[in-house]
Amino acid sequence: MTNNFHIDLVAALSVIKNPPLDGDAAYGKYSTINACLKKAKAALTSHNFCVIQMFYTEPDRLVTRIVHASGEFIEDGGVPLYCVDKNNPQKLMAAGTYARRNGLCALLGIAGSDDDDGQSATPSHELPEVKKPKPTPKPKPPQQERQVFENIADTLDVPPTPQAASAAYEQTVNTTEKWVEEQIAGFERHKHMGEHSKWASVNAATRDKIKATDPALHAKLLDAWKNRKNRLQGVV
Repeated sequence: MTNNFHIDLVAALSVIKNPPLDGDAAYGKYSTINACLKKAKAALTSHNFCVIQMFYTEPDRLVTRIVHASGEFIEDGGVPLYCVDKNNPQKLMAAGTYARRNGLCALLGIAGSDDDDGQSATPSHELPEVKKPKPTPKPKPPQQERQVFENIADTLDVPPTPQAASAAYEQTVNTTEKWVEEQIAGFERHKHMGEHSKWASVNAATRDKIKATDPALHAKLLDAWKNRKNRLQGVV
């Protein structure tokens, strides 16, 4: 073979692209013979090549040959033709079209179908069993924090009016403010929204009491919770 043959062949194969998957089948999408030939001829003719595909018998096969302007050529060994009823022209041509498409793509080094790792050609009972992912357990708050969550609401009594405030009320207010500060600081330990939302659910009763007794303190707690939520969700 001449140097021009090899130079043109390498140049043609380096620019040829995969054909579009313009056909639909039960096993997925594929490139029709029209799409394969369109891509092949666009690259081959510009580099002094043409493509010829020929049917052979004994054994039945489809041979793809790429011919250079110099007369030199390269061809494959042929794609076997399998057809149960050779007296049926439609079935015979369908087998030929399949062989033409696959022979051309193989010889040119292009892909004419989705790569499913051979699953579409493997009997279903021979396919490996698909393992289902194990469910991720929901995180639980530390035992000490959960104890505070469950008991804090019972320690917060709502006084009737500011005028009726007493020493006990002053102590309750101080306890509430301290608890709020501890919770705001604790928000930073929440690693994901599951844990953060769990806190809001567990402390619903406590938050309602704080909202009734000290709306400003409740707003401070709520703002801190929302800020941590935005950061956990990646919201600036």
